Amino acid sequence: MKLHNQAMDDDYLSVEFDKAEKKLRDALKRCERNACTRPVIGKLHIALGTVYGGGGKLDQARAEFVLALQADPKAALIDALTTTELAQAFKEAQRDVQSGAGKQGAGETPGEGGRPGKQAAGDVPHTPVAEQAVNTPVPVYVEIPEEIDAAKATLRYRPFGSPKWKSLEMPRHGDGFGAEIPCEDVTTTGDIRYFVILRDEAGDPVGTAGSMQAPHRVPIKNEIESAPSLPDQEPPQRCAAKEDCPPGLPGCPEAGGTRGDKGWGASCEETVECQSGLVCLNGTCEQGEDEGGGGSAAARKGNRNVIGLWGELDLLLVRGTDYVCSGSDAAYACFYPNSDGRQFYGEPADLPGTNGVKGGLSPAGGRVMLSYDRQLFADLPLLLGARLGFAFGGSPSSANEPPVWTGDEKQNPHLQALSFLPLHGELRATYFFLGDRIVEKGGFRPYAFVSPIGLAQVNASVPVDVCDRRNEDGSLQDSNGSNRCPTDTRFVEDLDAFQITGRNFSGLGAGVVYGITPNLGVSAEVKVMLMWPTLGLVFAPTIGPVFAL
Repeated sequence: MKLHNQAMDDDYLSVEFDKAEKKLRDALKRCERNACTRPVIGKLHIALGTVYGGGGKLDQARAEFVLALQADPKAALIDALTTTELAQAFKEAQRDVQSGAGKQGAGETPGEGGRPGKQAAGDVPHTPVAEQAVNTPVPVYVEIPEEIDAAKATLRYRPFGSPKWKSLEMPRHGDGFGAEIPCEDVTTTGDIRYFVILRDEAGDPVGTAGSMQAPHRVPIKNEIESAPSLPDQEPPQRCAAKEDCPPGLPGCPEAGGTRGDKGWGASCEETVECQSGLVCLNGTCEQGEDEGGGGSAAARKGNRNVIGLWGELDLLLVRGTDYVCSGSDAAYACFYPNSDGRQFYGEPADLPGTNGVKGGLSPAGGRVMLSYDRQLFADLPLLLGARLGFAFGGSPSSANEPPVWTGDEKQNPHLQALSFLPLHGELRATYFFLGDRIVEKGGFRPYAFVSPIGLAQVNASVPVDVCDRRNEDGSLQDSNGSNRCPTDTRFVEDLDAFQITGRNFSGLGAGVVYGITPNLGVSAEVKVMLMWPTLGLVFAPTIGPVFAL
């Protein structure tokens, strides 16, 4: 009733319907197995229906009102929160109950939260074991009738407190199939639910024992009267409790610590304060799934050190300009193709369609990097780190010096291009969104980052043609030209015009990490780098594995 009052007096009136629904469903869960009186169950369903009505979900509201009237025929709407639509839904629910449309049918058993449940259904008769002890494998045996030709059997089960179903292939055992649910899934008191799917040689289903909607159940207890077993076998041995119990699972001790002595219903802030078998939810110790993963705040956050191995592709936004091979623009240097670094030092003629480039993205090589990042504060997913690496591609090192121009009074304006810097280093600050863990198994973690300063160089080339007035030794050309070039020039085709950027950069970007395991993930990101002091803009898609330690 405390959860009921919090849901309706606080969350509902604050229009936080999701929070109200969660509290009411938690309250209904506490009412399982006749733990609450029927009037209390009815009142909880009325409140839940009112919440659904407030969110415009009138069909779900009507269904909750039916469950309320089934639990308590005297259940009534909350006067202060009733609307015309809710009153109509309640009248329809009353008609459903009176007509028998919503009554609990024969063969049904009470389900969770006072809801009508179903007996385990299926084609194959099966009786589960009566009970099993904590940390002891649960035997499951299904005898196959003669009329069913089953070649294999799959056990689908859900441990108590787990949101996921697990699968286990059942070997042949006597006249049926048998298997044992392992210790790692029997670590706390509560019901284990399961059903069995039988298949023929072709893999087609030929029968079931139970179903996902109506599974068989085995109560797991601290103490039992007799130990169950598979036919003609000894009962399974109890496993070591503490060593085999994974931290974070409901009922398990936390890594590096012990469980507290607070019982069911006691106030708490962390699961570690509660007795084994309980978790801290909504400020109280109770049975259920620990959404935070249990344990202390530091344990829930996961590891705070992240190491990465990255591969990056560099795409330079080439600036469109003329006179790229004239030596007048320090941001460009031209090289002869396939010449082992022989730089062009000529005097291109000013002709349309030559000695100029158009702007656009151009591949500029790539780089591999190692990274290390550290989460500074346990409650804030902000990381500081660094990246070190090596770059491939870039511009060649000049293998020849500028010659002296002869034949007139002009001086050679070309400078010998500096060698390409293959090293990469940067400092980075990263902020993760949507959760506390850096790597979340099976989940995506988006992030944004900024690199205030870095050391790198990104040079990209564009092919260009020129009509050169000079020979390679610097003397004036005296040929008759060609069909593309005028007299006294030579045609030089497909020079590599490299845009040369500065060796420093500042950057920012965004990415996402997908967790393969709680400690291993794959990250992909896009970085924008502003090169300086010689300006250049680089777009750098990056991908690589990350390891949380």
